Amino acid sequence: MSKKYWSQRKGITSKFDFPTLKVAIKSNFYNFYERGYFQEYYGYDCVDSGFVHGKAGIDIPNFIFRKIRRVIEWPLNFDTYDGDTLFDLVELLHDTISLPVDGYFHQYAACGYHYSSFDTLKGQEEYRKEINEVITDYENGYIINPDGVIQFLLTPRLNELTMAKIPSHVGEEEKINNKIEWAIKKYRDRHSSIIDRRGSIRELADVLEYLKSTLTDKMTTEDEKELLKIQKNLSNIANNFQIRHNNDVQKNNYNQLWLSWIFYLYLSSIHLILRTRKENLDLK
Repeated sequence: MSKKYWSQRKGITSKFDFPTLKVAIKSNFYNFYERGYFQEYYGYDCVDSGFVHGKAGIDIPNFIFRKIRRVIEWPLNFDTYDGDTLFDLVELLHDTISLPVDGYFHQYAACGYHYSSFDTLKGQEEYRKEINEVITDYENGYIINPDGVIQFLLTPRLNELTMAKIPSHVGEEEKINNKIEWAIKKYRDRHSSIIDRRGSIRELADVLEYLKSTLTDKMTTEDEKELLKIQKNLSNIANNFQIRHNNDVQKNNYNQLWLSWIFYLYLSSIHLILRTRKENLDLK
């Protein structure tokens, strides 16, 4: 994450609204474009050879349509895009950007640099850094992850937790890893609704209940058993706060911000129990 300056840290400066967001992303795109970062896919114009196409082929609008199922003209016109179209393009541009490595400068008529080799990973890393400086301050905050997917921005600790490796055992990968990964992906999806987020928490609650049943008396001290008793209250959250059930007795009059706290509680508890089991099993 980029450095936040004095006024940003104090919350004095305003966030991006949609018009200024489009201006910032447009500027970001042309900055990379002018430096050759999109030549590998979208080619370049040459005074001698005409248009030299890249991996996207000679029909760039058709390439874009195949990828994101939207009719987009080339060159891009950022002023005309709605929010979903803009974010679709941000993700597509991430997948098609690359750092230019080798090439030559065509001097005739100041034609410019023509590149022949590229470094995709470095180009994408630079792109994410620049884009994240902008979208983290749009609405409630977004981030584009290393897979090029735009997600809701989480607090630093929760973001770190969602990226942590899950310590499971042979035979449990499908039962545990897939469920946790699905829950994290669904919770952070930029299109996720409150219902989707509750579903993600419900999935984590089910994983946690299973993991508790795998703990044996040999894996915990007497003091740790007392802590586990306190942790049982987490089941109360899932059962009574409209996570697992949806009926008249459910408590639902709470701010949506509490969902992030509940999500963090469940995910951190899962990691705690998994590591407790792993330490005990590794000692055998």
